[in-house]
Amino acid sequence: MKFNEDILKELNLEPVVEKEPVNVMQISEMLRFFKECALRMIRKSQLYEETEDVDIQIDCIDIVTAKLNDFTQVFKDLVLFMRKEEGIVKSAASLRYCITSFDSFEFRQTEVEKTLLQELLIRNEITHDYFNREIHQQKLIWIMQHCMEGALDVYDHINGYCTEKNLLNRYADKNL
Repeated sequence: MKFNEDILKELNLEPVVEKEPVNVMQISEMLRFFKECALRMIRKSQLYEETEDVDIQIDCIDIVTAKLNDFTQVFKDLVLFMRKEEGIVKSAASLRYCITSFDSFEFRQTEVEKTLLQELLIRNEITHDYFNREIHQQKLIWIMQHCMEGALDVYDHINGYCTEKNLLNRYADKNL
């Protein structure tokens, strides 16, 4: 019997390359990811509003939920990094602390940005309180309809701060 390499390709028997977890990231990379999250949440919020298709609306909610989690985590990490750069060291901090810290930078926040930041705590509720999933989902839909554009404003302020302070090439360490 003759061996056929096409069979091997179909079986996808290539060895899996294992990667080590990364605990540091360059600020410019974090900001790039932060912006991607903001833009995706905004686009999916807009699509949710534009469509009548319930399946598409549910997909939009699911995507915004996942991206809101990513957005919130990188927001926390960036704010903590910024605080450390100012000499205020706090290794582990709550989302509420990070929102208050963001406010202390005295950025000229838009109204949708302020509202989004006030509502950002919904991420914790969505993540940890599945018993009240429907209530949290209704709140998320309200955020999608009224203030999701604020995510890009938050990004713009943090990006501007990091650019102005020459922090883009610096690294944030999630263990510090």
